[in-house]
Amino acid sequence: MEFANVIPDETKRVILTRVIKELEIEIWDKCTMMAVDMAGLPADYAAPAEPEGSDGLTYVAERQIESLNTRIVGCKAQLTALG
Repeated sequence: MEFANVIPDETKRVILTRVIKELEIEIWDKCTMMAVDMAGLPADYAAPAEPEGSDGLTYVAERQIESLNTRIVGCKAQLTALG
């Protein structure tokens, strides 16, 4: 996507840092509610597959953790790429 304005790298760093903080708070909250050790959560965490014939709600919380984790990893990669 092409934007009309160029966002300075320092502004991007500030935004990414803020987003990472908020996502980490959210994942910590979700992991705490589920008694999951966040420190042991691998960067490539994947939620278990839903059992055959399920209503798709068996592993909702795990999929939320997976999504949050994926977004955190992505934001950290962008932050690292900025230098």
